[in-house]
Amino acid sequence: MAQNQLLAFISAIRADRSLQQELSTTRAADADEVAAMAQRAGFSVTPKDLVSYADGALVEYTDEDYFMKSRWWDLAP
Repeated sequence: MAQNQLLAFISAIRADRSLQQELSTTRAADADEVAAMAQRAGFSVTPKDLVSYADGALVEYTDEDYFMKSRWWDLAP
């Protein structure tokens, strides 16, 4: 279920330029902030979902924090 929600969120991002712009800002730099944005958009996505998806392909790990890679939604398989 969690993966389906994440994939649905990624599809929504790919279809919505304004959402892409919002997620490209520094406000959406870490997994916690992106998960909160996803939840506000109606998707059940957690930071853990973002971090664990595709063996961490969407995030960079630094000092116990996970930061989203630039245009991470394009990196999703």
